[in-house]
Amino acid sequence: MKRSVEIKNKIVNIKNEMKALQEQGKIDEAHAKIEVLNQARKELDLALEEEKEEFKNIVENGKEVGTPKANIDVNKVFNKLVMGKPVTDAEMEVYNLASTGQIEHNPEKGGYLVPEEQGKTLKEFRRNKVSLKDLCNVVPVTTMSGKFPVAKDQKGKLVEFDELSEIGQTDLTFAQQSWEVKDYGDIIPVSNTLLEDTTFPLIEIIGNNFTTKSVNTENAKILELLKTAKTKVAGKDYKDISTILNVKLDPAIANTAVIVTNQSGFDYLDKLEDGNKRPILTTDLTQPTQKLFKGKRIVVLADELLPQDAKKYPFYIGDFAEFVNFYDRKGVEIARSTEAGFTKNATLLRAIERFDVKVVDDEAVIYLTIPETTVA
Repeated sequence: MKRSVEIKNKIVNIKNEMKALQEQGKIDEAHAKIEVLNQARKELDLALEEEKEEFKNIVENGKEVGTPKANIDVNKVFNKLVMGKPVTDAEMEVYNLASTGQIEHNPEKGGYLVPEEQGKTLKEFRRNKVSLKDLCNVVPVTTMSGKFPVAKDQKGKLVEFDELSEIGQTDLTFAQQSWEVKDYGDIIPVSNTLLEDTTFPLIEIIGNNFTTKSVNTENAKILELLKTAKTKVAGKDYKDISTILNVKLDPAIANTAVIVTNQSGFDYLDKLEDGNKRPILTTDLTQPTQKLFKGKRIVVLADELLPQDAKKYPFYIGDFAEFVNFYDRKGVEIARSTEAGFTKNATLLRAIERFDVKVVDDEAVIYLTIPETTVA
C-alpha cells in the first residue's frame, strides 16, 4: 500500500475520532486533535510529492527507466500530442505509461487523455468547489455503456434452519441497471503564441474554467434525479428536518445522512437559535468552515442551481450514495481545432468528460420544503 493511502486512512480515522468526541460533548478533547490532524495533512503532502518523483523513475514491471526516458517530461509529450506535433517512440511509451492513451471509441478526432500528473491538477481545482458527485456512489467504468447489478429490497432477515431442513432461497433480489455515458465538454480558445511553447502548463490554463463547468453540469444532472425522490414533505419549520432524520428515513440511511440545501435555506438555518440563544447549527471541528445540523453535514448549493420552490426553502435529506450511482468514465480528453479560431490567432481546445447518473434507491433521500420566514 502506498504511504499516501495509509496517511489518507489515518486522516479519516482522526476525523472520525474528532466527530465522535464532539458528539459526546468532549469538545476540549476533540479540539486537542486538530494539531494531530494538521500534522497528518502535512505528512500527506510530503508523501504525495515523494510518490510523484518515484513515478518518473518507474516503468512497467518495476524496471527503472533508462536515461533517455528518464529525461522525458510526460506533460510536454501530452502538449505535443494535443497540438499535433511529432513525438518519438520513447516519448509515446512514457505517455502511455502515465495515461490510457488515445480514446478508442473515436480516435479520428485526435483526443488524448490527461496524464495522471495533470489529472491531479484538475482534482485540485475541483477540491474547492461544491460537488454533489462526492456524495454519490461513484462507479468507475471503462466502456461507453453496460449494465451494473444493484440490490433491491434489502430488508430481509436470515432464515433459521437445522441440518435436516432445506436451505431457502434468499429474498435479496438484484436488478441489472443499464447505463450509457454521455460526452460533456467545453470549447476553450488558447493563444497560438502561448501554444508554441510545449512546456506551458496546459491544464493550469484551462483547468479551472473547465472544472467549474464540469461540477455545475454534474450537479445539475444529479439534481434532476433528486427531483424523483419518492417521498416529498411540505414542512412548517426546521423541526421537520429532525422528524425526517428520526422517523421518516430508515435508521441505517439516517445514520449516514447529509443535508443539501441552497444559500437561502442555509441562511435560514444559520440564523436560528435555541431557547438559550445558542445557534442551532454547530461547527465541525475537523473542518472549521463546515456547519452541522445535529451532527449532519450541510452541503450548500447556489440559489441559481437549486432555486426556491414557490417561496419555500428546499432541502434534500438522506444518503446520496444509496440514492445515486454515478457512472464515471475516468479521464478528461483534450483535442484541438485550429480552423475555428483562425481569425483570432487562437487554437480552440475541446475538453470532454464522460458520465451517466442513475437512481438506485428512491427512498434513500427525502425532499423537504419549509416556507420562507424572517428570523429575528
